Amino acid sequence: MLLIRKAKETDRNNVALCIAEGFEKDFSILCKDNKKVANAIATGLNMERFYVADIKGNIAGVLAISDCNGRAAKADRVFLRKYFGFFKGTVGALILKEEFEKPLDYPVTTGYIEFVAVQKKYRKQGIATTMLQESMSLANYQDFVLDVTDVNINAMKCYQNIGFEECKRIPEKHGKQKGFNERIFMRYCPSNKRE
Repeated sequence: MLLIRKAKETDRNNVALCIAEGFEKDFSILCKDNKKVANAIATGLNMERFYVADIKGNIAGVLAISDCNGRAAKADRVFLRKYFGFFKGTVGALILKEEFEKPLDYPVTTGYIEFVAVQKKYRKQGIATTMLQESMSLANYQDFVLDVTDVNINAMKCYQNIGFEECKRIPEKHGKQKGFNERIFMRYCPSNKRE
């Protein structure tokens, strides 16, 4: 049975592992070992921002909802260096700080969805869709924004099926090295869908 719930402190390591697996390609520049990646990022996670898809006590998927008052993760340079080595850990801290900690320029009424990830063995079962819908209904925001890369076609389809609509595109710096050209920002307004 699938249960969508707020993450607990005891979920920290499993949430980190789900993120490491879900963003495996992104982290592979720093480290190809998902367990090391999970250990490197776990301490920087703000568990109060996370929701989990729980199947019989197993974390099948995660997502976070941040806002202008705070983000879901911080880059912990000490742990990044510990697990990736001094050089990759230092570079990783710089890259992840920009990605994880950049302040959000949205009103307090807007939730920013990030870290949407489903473990491989649970994919293509509608878990991401259910997790998004239920976590958004649990969160107290008037609207929601997220971004997705232009190459992540499956995620875009999932978001569009829920009711997210593209609102802008931003070319990615160093896109060739990152493997995508643009970030696509999408917005969802629950009040518009009720009419």
